[in-house]
Amino acid sequence: MDNLVYLLNVRMSGIKSIKNEIRLDFYKKTVDKNFDPDKFRVKAIYGENGSGKTAIITGIKIFQDLMLSNQYLNESKNQRFLDEIINKETSRFTFGCEYITGEEESYIVYDYNFELEKNNKGDYVIKHESLNLKNGNYPNNNYVNVYECDNGELININCNETVKNIIEKKTFNLLNKNPFMSLYIVDYTSVIEKDKEFSYNIAVMLFLIALINVYINEEDKHDIYFLRKTIRESHEKSSEYINDINEILDTISVYSGFDDNSISKSEFDKYKESVKQLTKFIQIFKRELKSIDIDAKDDGDNYRCELIFNYGNYKVNKEFESTGIKKLVRLYSAFKAANNYGIAFVDEMDSNINDIYLCKLIEYFMYYGKGQLCFTMHNVDPMSLLKQNKNSIDFLSSDNKIVSWVSKGHASPENYYKNGMIENSPFNIDATDFIGIFEG
Repeated sequence: MDNLVYLLNVRMSGIKSIKNEIRLDFYKKTVDKNFDPDKFRVKAIYGENGSGKTAIITGIKIFQDLMLSNQYLNESKNQRFLDEIINKETSRFTFGCEYITGEEESYIVYDYNFELEKNNKGDYVIKHESLNLKNGNYPNNNYVNVYECDNGELININCNETVKNIIEKKTFNLLNKNPFMSLYIVDYTSVIEKDKEFSYNIAVMLFLIALINVYINEEDKHDIYFLRKTIRESHEKSSEYINDINEILDTISVYSGFDDNSISKSEFDKYKESVKQLTKFIQIFKRELKSIDIDAKDDGDNYRCELIFNYGNYKVNKEFESTGIKKLVRLYSAFKAANNYGIAFVDEMDSNINDIYLCKLIEYFMYYGKGQLCFTMHNVDPMSLLKQNKNSIDFLSSDNKIVSWVSKGHASPENYYKNGMIENSPFNIDATDFIGIFEG
């Protein structure tokens, strides 16, 4: 396959209103030697307001943030956030995913999962974490454990004694608030040559984390930049692990929607090139745009940068552009990731974007994208386009159950959805229901 890593499914429970486990399948249930992701690159999640669509994207963001920072659970602001976002009944958040790598006749499927639970001090800690693998060419093959942690202890690790001793020392008494993976990132290069098979399994997981790009709010994260730097350094020492890593990582923007205005001088040339590509993207929607200029001010090792939209007769600072254009600027990084073997998750992709533009963007990623794009939305217009691909439409019901659209002859998913014919998603509302609501 062209993708170095392809996300097969995501599972989670205990996030906001989602109490029981839900599962998003990006590929069909069975993975075999004929695995081909080309018709499984785009997924839209529909659902009523408050059904939990944003909760799903938030759960993926928590997973990525937890993996990227070995201080995530030690910071009080994150503990407060988890206390608000994790389901109040369960006080427990679980996350799992399956992903695949390799080539025909040698596919490997991995399964990763972790569980956060509130302890007797009222803090969320890691109750359990594990990584497993199996041969992807045999769908009924059993998983083999790579490592497993339980109640803050490393209870199993499938590596040689030298690496095991190193890892046990580095993780001792830390695994209740630090995922194994985040601790491993810190000193990955020190063991990469000591157990190549084990290090390869970890490298694939790190690469998955680096490929994920989440659009959910205005918050910017720099941790992803340092992870990609770590992977590059590891790749220099062991290039046989994952071919073309540097080329792929270079195509995925490390600038979070160009909202970060502090750019390292060593990265400034790459930043300028990214702005040129961003300009071409925005010009599709605003033909009159001449260029996007960079107002860069010296700030020691960095430049303080602001983007200025140049229309010839007048110029506009990005902050004063229209809401729709600012949304497209922020989405550019997610779209770039989805185009270049990355995995992009976008919440409410249809907000502030014209329906026609929206459909054309989705069509592009269906036919030309090389990565994966998953998004929540309310707009039903793209359904007629999405149904041409497989596993591309999921409905999230008001009772937090995922219902995937399955072809029903000439029936259209948009009509089924609008008319309340999707299981557990009845839109039992009529215009007359509003009579008297706005009076008085």
